[in-house]
This record gives sequence, structure tokens and C-alpha cells, in this order.
Amino acid sequence: MHTLIMVEFLGWHGPIHPRLIVVMSSPTVAILVRTKDRPRFLSRALENIAQQTFTDYTVCVINDGGDEQATRAVIEASPLGLLGSNAQDSSRVQLLTTAGGNMEAASNAGLAATTSEYVAIHDDDDLWAPEFLERTVAALEESGALMCTTRVVERYERENADGEFEVYEERIFHDGLPGMGLQFLFRTNRAVPIGILYRRSLHELVGFYDESLPVVGDWEFNMRAASVADILLVDEPLAYWSLRPDAEGAEANSVKRQADHARFDSLVRARAIREDLQAGARPGAYLYQAHLAADLERRVIDGHDLTRESLDILRSIESRLERIEARQQSIESRQQSIEERLRVLKHLRTPGRALRSLAKRSLSQRSLVRRGAEAESADQKGA
Repeated sequence: MHTLIMVEFLGWHGPIHPRLIVVMSSPTVAILVRTKDRPRFLSRALENIAQQTFTDYTVCVINDGGDEQATRAVIEASPLGLLGSNAQDSSRVQLLTTAGGNMEAASNAGLAATTSEYVAIHDDDDLWAPEFLERTVAALEESGALMCTTRVVERYERENADGEFEVYEERIFHDGLPGMGLQFLFRTNRAVPIGILYRRSLHELVGFYDESLPVVGDWEFNMRAASVADILLVDEPLAYWSLRPDAEGAEANSVKRQADHARFDSLVRARAIREDLQAGARPGAYLYQAHLAADLERRVIDGHDLTRESLDILRSIESRLERIEARQQSIESRQQSIEERLRVLKHLRTPGRALRSLAKRSLSQRSLVRRGAEAESADQKGA
């Protein structure tokens, strides 16, 4: 059973079913912007989309349970905005307001309300390089692939003293990854929505987004896509995935919900195994892989324990070396003190020896003078 959504398009506002396709002139790309009560991010996203060098697109803003009036105001103030302001731009942006189920439900609602050859998901806090659509559309048209992804830049942001988010670190997401095959996706998601463009016809092969998954839905969809065709890697950093580890509330990322990610990651894997067994697979391979995983986990734990013991020994040695160093410094300090005292005593003794030497020379000179005087007196008496 599907919930109704509200759609504002070409001045009309009313309910539609999420699976209903709105028939109209079809642009090449439908850009689905998922948002909820993040006006400054939405404003940034719409401005970013307006900078694309490829312009044959429509934008569907899915207000997923947020303030509809505030969302509309942001759209109308954006470079893409002023809904229905003229005939040329009247179909450029539409606003959907949904009940706030989850991100995958919002994506399906956007798909239902648009028509296009290609689909891109541009969440409100992420960004594209100006050439993103130009390069990805060309890549799909030239290759015939169903889906492609560019290299993605992880863009770490934090709020400054002025209340603005500024970038403090950037790095390539899974740098060095040679491709986007299932062998990589089975481990963890290597392709985030902001870096992906795909053909709408892909849904005819693998279905829509799984609305039962509040998180990891993009990963699960990517695996289904990769199971029917290769995902083309456009080897250029053309997308920016914004991360705010310190943010809270509406401005935080879904990746902060680590417990939910772990739980639904496990659910997706368990469901895939169950479906495989129900289709006739035997459990032997899974049991053996589970045994290998348990053995590896045990080895990791043993290695961790050994590492911890080694660290304890190293800390003990370090502590002993610090005590030896402290004693050495104490000995050197005492030695310096003794040497300083000896230098002082030496300086004190030197003047004393000089005075005694001078006194001896003076006495010797007096003695010679006296003996000379006595000899002269004796000579005078003898004469």
C-alpha cells in the first residue's frame, strides 16, 4: 500500500500516487533533490545545479515531511526558481511534498513524478562539478551502459564562528578503486548517490528503491544494478559528498546513524542468503564461509590480544627508560654542579698562590739588599 503525495507542478497542487507517471515533454535528465528542513543546504544545491554545463534537465525537489512553505520559498529564490514564471522555465522545477517516510520512498516518489531518459539523485547537501552531467550523459550515451559513477570527493565540513559551514578536508572516496563491480560492492558501498547517473530503464530490470530500508538503500540498489550489468566508472572527481561529523539534528548526515547502518547492512545480507537458499542453493558454502569468517575473527582477536600485550611490554620498557633517563639527568646535573664548584675553588686559589710568590720574591730581594749592605759596611771597617 502506498501513501499519497502532494505535488506542485505548473501551478497545480494536488495528490498523486507515487507510481503514477506524470506525462509531459521529457527532458534528458531528471534530477531528484531529497530534502527536509535544511533550507541553506537546499539553496546551495539548487545554485549548484544551475551551474551545470549540460542544461537539458528537470529538477524534482522532494520535501520529505518538512516545511512545505519554507521549501517553496527557497526554490522560488533560487536561480532555477520562480515556479511557472515563464513558459521556458515552467517545467524546470517541481516540488513534491511527501509524508516523510525515508530516503528511498522519497526517491520513488520523485521517479513517479518525472519522465526522462536518465536519472540522478542530488541530495540537498551534496555538490557536483559544473561538468558532471555533461560528462556522465556522454559516458552513458557513448558506452550504452545502464549506470555510471564518477570518482567522488569526500568533503568534510564544520560550522565556523559565523554559523557557516566551511570545508576543512577533502579526499577521494575509495581512491585507487579500479572499478565498481559486485566484488567490491559486496564488501561495502563504493558508489554514493551524488556520483551516479543511470538510465531510467534500469528500473524495469531491477525494480525501484527498497522503501523498507531507512538506510543503506542506495547500496542495496547498486548491487541489484551491478547484478544485471557493469557499472561504468568515469575516472574523474566530479561529485562532492559532504560530511559533517560534528553536526547534530537536521544538519547531520545519515552516516552518523552507525547502529542503523550496521543493522540494515546485516538484514540485506541475511535476506540475500535466505533468497538464495529458497531458490535451491545448498548451505554448505555459506557455512564454510561463516567458519572462515569466525576463524578470521578469532585470529584478529588473538592478534589484538598479542598486540595489547606487546604494547604493555613496550610501555613498561618505556617507563624504565624514562626512569633511567631521569637518573642519568640527575647524575649529569650533580656532575655539572661539582665541576662548577671546582672552577670556583680554582679561581679562589689562584690569587693566593700569586700573592705568596710575590711575597717570596719581595723577601728574597730584601735579603739580597741586606746582605749587600752588610758586605759594604764590613769593607769600610776593614779599610
